[in-house]
Amino acid sequence: MNTNYLEKLEFYKIREMVSNFCVTNQGKVLASKLVPSNQVNKVRKLLQETRRSC
Repeated sequence: MNTNYLEKLEFYKIREMVSNFCVTNQGKVLASKLVPSNQVNKVRKLLQETRRSC
């Protein structure tokens, strides 16, 4: 993905904010490695998993 877009969307700042909500070090590490995806099927699958856990 184009890093210029990510910077304009302040993705890195948001990812850091998410990481700060994590309680464990492992959670912080995982959150700091989050990357956006443009694979529609992968995104849909992950969204379904999120909706099931609520």
